[in-house]
Amino acid sequence: MAFACQRNSYLKELVSKVVTCTQVKNGYEVILNDTVFFPEGGGQPDDHGKIGDVNVSRVIRRGPKAIHVTDGPLKEGDELKCSIDWKRRIDHMQQHSGQHLLSAVLDAKFGFKTTSWDLGKSISHVELNTPKISSEQMSEVEDECNERIRNAKNVQVHYLTKEQAMDLEEVKTRGLPDDVIEPIRVIEIHGVEKNMCCGTHVENLSELQMIKLLHTESMRGGVRVFFLAGDRVLNKVAIGYDVEKKLTKLLSCGIDEHSDSVEKLKGNLRVSQKSNKNYLKELGKFEAKEHSLKAKETSYIFHLREDADMDYIFSFLNGLPEESKDWIVFVSAGTVKNGGQFVLRGPEQKIANISSEIVKTIEGKGGGKKGQFQGKANSFKNIDEVEKIIQGAVNES
Repeated sequence: MAFACQRNSYLKELVSKVVTCTQVKNGYEVILNDTVFFPEGGGQPDDHGKIGDVNVSRVIRRGPKAIHVTDGPLKEGDELKCSIDWKRRIDHMQQHSGQHLLSAVLDAKFGFKTTSWDLGKSISHVELNTPKISSEQMSEVEDECNERIRNAKNVQVHYLTKEQAMDLEEVKTRGLPDDVIEPIRVIEIHGVEKNMCCGTHVENLSELQMIKLLHTESMRGGVRVFFLAGDRVLNKVAIGYDVEKKLTKLLSCGIDEHSDSVEKLKGNLRVSQKSNKNYLKELGKFEAKEHSLKAKETSYIFHLREDADMDYIFSFLNGLPEESKDWIVFVSAGTVKNGGQFVLRGPEQKIANISSEIVKTIEGKGGGKKGQFQGKANSFKNIDEVEKIIQGAVNES
């Protein structure tokens, strides 16, 4: 028996009787005498909504029954108003009917069969039994689909016996599923295709408004074609236009100059980053000399620079005098909140004695040998404690 949601895809509400309500791990499983909620199947996600005041978060098919997963209990025998999330339903109807149209055109024009499909949250795709599809073929298919939509082809639901279904091309090539029960539901797009399907669909292709093919992706010897239909196309255009306006303002140029402007900015950034790297290396050598003056009295160097990197650290270390091999040196690059990289070096035994404690203090990890330890810290929020550990080690000698 077809559910109410299949008999009328535009039904938003229905008063149904609670047949059973069973508590399960993730809530309650409810069976109704009939349902306005579409249970997940045929590539189409389920409907969400409410039964009375209780939320329905999932609907699945178990044999001939629709199981509604709710967040609260319902009394068996009660007749309650069931209402679906219509925005979700109409979106699924548009994408599902769009997929039928797209698959039919792909097959008719190029013999590309749809092996599976996915109705995604924002973008859907069909998987085809061909290793590739050209951009020219994509354009032809998109144009054909939108021509059919403009021609306002009717979409009709038929209910057939197993014997009648045997005349369908789909059944001739694939056969009927083992668990199929009569009546067999068939969706016909007039003049386009006729296919078995359990999902909800629009009544006329004009309700799709348009289809937009996006990109392809190779997979398992086949190819995925990603697409949008209906309101998703309008939403994509609205988002794209908003981005265009923002970029036009940020880049101070027209839409046709966006790409060139970004490439120019990227080139300038690369030059700036290279110059900055060189400046930091030179700065590392200079700051090493500055810290060395103090270290001649303290026998240690403790230094953190937030805008630096490993190149800076090694430039700093290379800028130290020969006598620094007897000092404990800790140089780090990163922020107090997010941590960063560091190098700890000095007399081998002293470094061995304090490295574990320092790594623990800065939530870091790393390794080293012969008096040099290099690693990465997850946080420098306790960086002041590192200096105290170093001072303690210096004072012990």
